[in-house]
Amino acid sequence: MDMAELMLPTPMRIKPHGSDTIRDVATMKDASEILIDWPQAKRGPFYQAAREKVEAALENEANAAEAQEAFVALCNHAGVLVR
Repeated sequence: MDMAELMLPTPMRIKPHGSDTIRDVATMKDASEILIDWPQAKRGPFYQAAREKVEAALENEANAAEAQEAFVALCNHAGVLVR
């Protein structure tokens, strides 16, 4: 399976910073793209942890559940998670 298409254990929805559109996040690639677009000023320890885990999962060096957990923690902390 192509690692870029690695599915998240639980698909999620976020509303990125400064955006009115809701974005579905279903794969590690989706999560990675969102992290790349993450505002520079809003990058902190939660961002670093999520970025490292998602990239590691894409390289097949971490499991998807751990990566998603870090990504959810970041989105939750940033207030962009859509429940």
